Amino acid sequence: MEAHAERQTERVKVLVADDSPTVCLMLTRMLEEDPAIEVVGTASNGRDAIDKITRLKPDLVTMDVNMPVMDGIEAIEHIMAYCPLPVIVISSVVDPELTTNAARALGAGAVDVISKPTPDSLEDFDAIADELREKIRVLSRVRVITHPRARLLRKVERQTEEENDGVKLVAIASSTGGPQALHRIICSLPEDFSTPIMVVQHIARGFTEGLADWLNNSSKLEVVIGRDGMKVERGQVVIAPDSIHMALTPQMRVRLLDVYVPGPHKPSADVLLESVAEVCGKQSLGVILTGMGHDGSIGIKKIHEAGGHTIAQDEETSVIYGMANEAVKLGGVNEIVPLTEISKLIVETI
Repeated sequence: MEAHAERQTERVKVLVADDSPTVCLMLTRMLEEDPAIEVVGTASNGRDAIDKITRLKPDLVTMDVNMPVMDGIEAIEHIMAYCPLPVIVISSVVDPELTTNAARALGAGAVDVISKPTPDSLEDFDAIADELREKIRVLSRVRVITHPRARLLRKVERQTEEENDGVKLVAIASSTGGPQALHRIICSLPEDFSTPIMVVQHIARGFTEGLADWLNNSSKLEVVIGRDGMKVERGQVVIAPDSIHMALTPQMRVRLLDVYVPGPHKPSADVLLESVAEVCGKQSLGVILTGMGHDGSIGIKKIHEAGGHTIAQDEETSVIYGMANEAVKLGGVNEIVPLTEISKLIVETI
């Protein structure tokens, strides 16, 4: 990966790309309420955005998906190939097709997706505005290029297959940058991969269905949204639904829990990982990927303490080396590997 230059005193320069002048004006006013952010320009389509990136040299771009002339997905692909910088997708969650396209945009290289704010609900509007401004401040400094030959930072001896007695379930935790990482991992698994996988991905509410559809259409495995009481099937990937915690029961079924759990995330990766540690013990495999914060670090340590195997994505290939780093610092990780190695390592461990 190449580092996007970190600026400690300068304002974050943002280019806003949306075919609606009203939305561009709304986003501009919203972002510039933060003195640390400067909107240097707006673009009405993907081609316009690419042209203005060259002239205005923003630190970050907010990108709509559906635009004339050149859509957001094609624009992101071009940006990542020729003028790489962080892109945040801002998209509506009303149309299922748009949520699927937002997931495709993440696959093209966008670092995150957020719901397009509307003035219908002042409370929701303010919350989305706060979230967007915070993400822009953080994500303007992330690294956005992955080198194909990322080096292995650290590797420790794994438990033998005999010690593991076979893996009953793989549990994955991911956040910012996670959709791309999940796509790389899940789509690299072979068709005959039979161990069930459960996933908690932090993503803006309303986009989980689109993410699942995108992964399901790209993968050889079946990718579904978890439903309360459903049996976790062999060779199936189960993604936690919006706004509710997901756990595993001793009967290998999904349990959805609408309860308070400390921390900002619902679903919580810790809830899933701790339940997997309790149910599967040394027959569990925990994976923690790119993302801000520390959700999942306690849960993956529980898997480690139960005798299961644990893997963390390395810093070099992470968009944000937060969750995985916290897990490493807690001593709950057996192996730290590049994203390109994770699916192979999962298969070898199984």
